[in-house]
Amino acid sequence: MRIIVFRKIQNVGEIMNQNFSRLFAIVLIALTVSGCATTRPKPAQTQEVNAQLGAMQSQIEAKDQEIQDLHYQLDSRQQALPRNFASNASGDKHNILRAVGVAPIELQKALLRAGLDPGPVDGRLGKKTRAAVKAFQKKNHLTADGIVGEKTWAALRSS
Repeated sequence: MRIIVFRKIQNVGEIMNQNFSRLFAIVLIALTVSGCATTRPKPAQTQEVNAQLGAMQSQIEAKDQEIQDLHYQLDSRQQALPRNFASNASGDKHNILRAVGVAPIELQKALLRAGLDPGPVDGRLGKKTRAAVKAFQKKNHLTADGIVGEKTWAALRSS
């Protein structure tokens, strides 16, 4: 009797195990087909993300345009600079203007204000401009080398 009861319990266990396996397989298939509710994007979230993405793309395009405009402005301004302005701090022995940020025309106008004749105010640093710089330096007890460095330029600005 015990053996029969044990076998019936064993059979019931096998049937339950088979039914559980079938039920688990059905639930697994149903979840796979329908998708998990937490992983499916909600329409409102998708629209919000798309709107944010569009706004970011617009901002990037605006910044790219701003960068292009700045490059154009920089190129335009560099072309408008006098020939000696960009390199006036260099050690070029022919360049008499070594004070940083000073245009040749500014130097010539300052020499005129100081009562000296630099020649025509045309932005070209020729012999007359160099002679006027030397005369100014001698008059102001500076080294009369004809080169406008920071000291000479400071003295010219204050005169």
